[in-house]
Amino acid sequence: MKRQRPTTPISTIKPSTPSTPPTPQTLLHKTHQYMNTTISFPSKKTRKSLSSFSEHFKSSKTTAPSLISSDPKSLKWEPLNLGKSELFLPLTFPTGQTFRWKQTGPFQYTGVVNSHLLSLKQLDNGDGDVAYFFHQTTDEAEARAALDDFLNLGISLGDIWEVFSASDSRFAELALHLGGARVLRQDPLECLLQFLCSSNNNIGRITKMVDFISSLGDHLGTVEGFEFHEFPSLERLSLVSEAELREAGFGYSFNYAFVS
Repeated sequence: MKRQRPTTPISTIKPSTPSTPPTPQTLLHKTHQYMNTTISFPSKKTRKSLSSFSEHFKSSKTTAPSLISSDPKSLKWEPLNLGKSELFLPLTFPTGQTFRWKQTGPFQYTGVVNSHLLSLKQLDNGDGDVAYFFHQTTDEAEARAALDDFLNLGISLGDIWEVFSASDSRFAELALHLGGARVLRQDPLECLLQFLCSSNNNIGRITKMVDFISSLGDHLGTVEGFEFHEFPSLERLSLVSEAELREAGFGYSFNYAFVS
């Protein structure tokens, strides 16, 4: 008997066109949008079955006011005396070095250095100069010294990149597009635990894990809806049980290393 060909194709799924990876230039025009999401339950039956979730959502809703003014121009921004060739924020913070800094506005990032809560902003003045603003600090001189150390400001990117470019043609080609991508000098404990969280994880899950660890430290303030904490000490971390880590979504290998 002659075998008939199927009348329908085996697969009707067309291969998708590979997406073009983002270029450094697109980061220049990237903006951060904020959206308010309203949760509603259309039917009485649904409201009853999800009442526990609704109560949990209401109780966990953040009511603390933002520390950032609705008008960024009203903040007293101080110059860092750096241009974008020495520090370009979009190529330094949201690139996997740290997961504790949040984007709180266009070209603006907020985070904690030691016990100091601060924001950095790339100014739209042609040179891309960087300015800073301390939201919470008890000693501004100490905070500025800690910030300089965190940003490795004792090292000139222009000088070392010139040396690297002369020795490596591939680096010289890439350096034209990655100016201002600065390596941060993070606290060793903070850096180590973020590295452990990053093993075999995606950015969303890493951020969630790091946020949980950060929440164990002293609360410093709220900026544009984000809660900021001082990174917890080893003594505080030693009090966290394996059950708490498991509930927070940490895997077995991390639990073992963390508790040990």
